[in-house]
Amino acid sequence: MQGLFSTGNTAAVPRRGTIRVMLLTDQPDSASALRLVDLGSLLDISRDLDGALARIVEDPLGYDLFVMECDAFGGLAGAETAIAKLIAADARMRVMLVGSDFDEPAYPLGRRTAVSLPAAVSDAAFRHGFDHVLRDRATVTLM
Repeated sequence: MQGLFSTGNTAAVPRRGTIRVMLLTDQPDSASALRLVDLGSLLDISRDLDGALARIVEDPLGYDLFVMECDAFGGLAGAETAIAKLIAADARMRVMLVGSDFDEPAYPLGRRTAVSLPAAVSDAAFRHGFDHVLRDRATVTLM
């Protein structure tokens, strides 16, 4: 299943313009989905790991961020599999992982590392992870 949500006029406008996000989740109305929309993301939702990865690799514009709610897809092992597949496909992606395998938020400094957030993360910590993972994203303006 895939869905596309636009933020409309009521959502917060992100500082960097619209962020295209692929969200892998088993619950399209999850806290992560709602937070991403509130942050102004253009959200594409998948309930299937292989389908999400295929859409990321095949998308001609490219996604800005891949967010995976890990618990429904094998936890940390599932996340490692997803990241390995993205690397094998030479997809250069920013990644944010959300799951109960993480005890506390991790905001690594490496450009090719994933932000990891506990499933019960606060709104502020989620926002910090979102901003952190996108910190070096170049803004593209179409004229």
